[in-house]
Amino acid sequence: MKRWTPGIAGLTLVVLCGHTAHAGLRDLRHAAHSGAPNAELKLGELYQYGVGQPDHLVHALAWYERAAPKSRRAAELARQLTARLTPAERQQAAAWAKPRLGPP
Repeated sequence: MKRWTPGIAGLTLVVLCGHTAHAGLRDLRHAAHSGAPNAELKLGELYQYGVGQPDHLVHALAWYERAAPKSRRAAELARQLTARLTPAERQQAAAWAKPRLGPP
């Protein structure tokens, strides 16, 4: 069973509201790419649970890894997700976690 956090539930409403969803997701991505740890964590959750898009665990791990030095929650989620991925997937996430590149 997937565990939903209040942040995900709130963002789900934004994602389901059509046009507002695109602006909200765009703003979240911008904040995450700018290094905001909360935005990195939330974007990782969106990728992990597939809210507003198909789930993509490699992207989720990359965002968690970027947020991990600044967020204990992100570090814990990264550890949990790492155990579910193959070595090749973990390597791809590590490459995307670099601030210069960032996940897609």
